[in-house]
Amino acid sequence: MLTRTLYPIAFSEEWGRQMRFISGPRQVGKTTLARQKLAAEQSARLYYLWDLRSVRQRYRENELFFTADAPPGEKKRWICFDEIHKLPKWKNILKSIFDETAERYNFIITGSAKLNILRHAGDSLAGRYFTFHLLPLTLHEINSTACLSFPKTAQAFIQQALDLAAAPQDSLATLLRYGGFPEPFLQQSQAFHNKWARDYIETVVREDIGSLTRIVDREYLVELYHLLPEMVGSPLSVTSLASHIQASHPTIKNYLRRLEDFYLVFSLPPYSSNIKRSLLKSRKYYLYDWTRMADASARFENWVACQLTALLNFLSESTGEAFELFYIRNKQKQETDFLVLCEKKPWLLIEAKLKDSSIDRHHFENAASLGNIPIVQVCLEPGIAAMQKKNAYRISASRLFG
Repeated sequence: MLTRTLYPIAFSEEWGRQMRFISGPRQVGKTTLARQKLAAEQSARLYYLWDLRSVRQRYRENELFFTADAPPGEKKRWICFDEIHKLPKWKNILKSIFDETAERYNFIITGSAKLNILRHAGDSLAGRYFTFHLLPLTLHEINSTACLSFPKTAQAFIQQALDLAAAPQDSLATLLRYGGFPEPFLQQSQAFHNKWARDYIETVVREDIGSLTRIVDREYLVELYHLLPEMVGSPLSVTSLASHIQASHPTIKNYLRRLEDFYLVFSLPPYSSNIKRSLLKSRKYYLYDWTRMADASARFENWVACQLTALLNFLSESTGEAFELFYIRNKQKQETDFLVLCEKKPWLLIEAKLKDSSIDRHHFENAASLGNIPIVQVCLEPGIAAMQKKNAYRISASRLFG
């Protein structure tokens, strides 16, 4: 069984009585994670899928229906509500249940959409929950059963990678080929993966976006999603997309926002503070399913973006500090792929390359402008762990993320 980094974080007693909202892409393993926790607590039957009519009927008959399955006792019981966000006024439902039973029960709320997108859905749940994100599998999760440790500085993160053994290169190759969604990854069949990938977007658009938004022309969403792999790694031109799809500029922006809300894509904004000749341009977009990129370089950069996003979620959700991901691009079109901020301050620069090579000069200029923060050039090529100069390293992906 795969060990997910999120498990000990989300279910830590440190978070007290708050509900644990776990969101992420469809079929990424949220239900499995919740069921693992219920099983560990001898509460396997306390999982309720609100897509089922029988669950909704039980709620209508008794708001606290789950207490019949698990009467209150000395020990708090864990309950999971899956896909409850598809119900009208779901926030009111949760608020009422939580306020009445929070002293006797712990709640896990899972869903395949960002659980804050339906702001019209009822009263605020502020102060009653913490949000956690389960994303596609990382190299560390398939390579190690050890929990990630929190590096207090970027230098400590780099040193940790240099000190530990690299993950097997075939593990990385498998992850790049089959993606980070557990089912196709574990199946490791190209035919299975191809069919899964073909059906996935249709399912998300039809069942999730279709049921929770007012978008009527959903075929445009599918067309937009299929165009994005060709644009990974470059600032996205909304105007160009609008012309290609023959839709308005505001419509394309709304569609991109919906693709993010339902965990099909994520975006990085440009960073400009303290960067000379910075170019304020559009966001860069990446897919959670990096296997949709045919180009090896684009696929690797997309994979690195996913690994960093998962890592920064881990750091943010385990420490409470705010980690963010940006990119840098100047008017000479010189770009550093990724900039990590910690509490709004530059923390680490990362450049992704297929093959090892010397770090380009403009990365050093960017690092100097940002307070001489460390630079890591991560490559797909195995066996690389070198310091080019002070605070500048070239490291294999299998070592940095393994």
